[in-house]
Amino acid sequence: MKKSYNERLFNSGIRRWIHLARFEWLNKKCQVYSPSYEMVIELGCYDGRAIQYLPVMPKSYIGFDANWEGGVEMACKNDMYKRYIFRKCCSADEMLVDEGCDASLVISLETLEHVPGNLLIGYLQRISKVLNGYFIVTVPNEMGLVFLLKYLAKVMILDGGLLRGKAREYALAEIYYATICKMDMVERNEHKGFDWRKLQCDFKKYFDILEVEGVQFPLLPLWMNTQIGFVMRSKHYSEL
Repeated sequence: MKKSYNERLFNSGIRRWIHLARFEWLNKKCQVYSPSYEMVIELGCYDGRAIQYLPVMPKSYIGFDANWEGGVEMACKNDMYKRYIFRKCCSADEMLVDEGCDASLVISLETLEHVPGNLLIGYLQRISKVLNGYFIVTVPNEMGLVFLLKYLAKVMILDGGLLRGKAREYALAEIYYATICKMDMVERNEHKGFDWRKLQCDFKKYFDILEVEGVQFPLLPLWMNTQIGFVMRSKHYSEL
């Protein structure tokens, strides 16, 4: 029987530590920057887990998710979230909020790597229009030595060998290019070929980037982290 999303990511071991790190990092950055929680929007909310890591429960919250594994329904059934809104969203056009809404905080944790490049800009434009505050994002690091170590761990331990599962997604040359960070030579498919540096360039067009750091080990260089975190602010930011 296939394990659920939460069972795969949060049950135990190093995988749990890696995936919980983004939520703990979110909490830490919220305490540093003290955003308003008047209106919080989350892209890629799944079951609303991130809400529990905010220092203050939001007054209003809208969570958007592609709902691949039923996260939206799970969130809607959670009694803690009765006053919040959760919506299925598979494109920027479906990321609907009330006219005149000013989001004081937008969150997107381990989500933007799943958005195809031709759709990403639409989401960033939509967020920039409704945001008057902070935009906090985490994405995976899918290049360099960290990529190679993650790749080998997945194919040898989780998938059972180099000819099964995830191993077949990469050509041998693509493994080499991803390891030396030549990401334009790796075919893009969600995590595969994802380049957070390119995303950073896209962010600069719509937001003021305040901070970029490794999620697991913020004192170490970015390339030594499995996840990269961004703290940004709307270009037209004014105190709410």
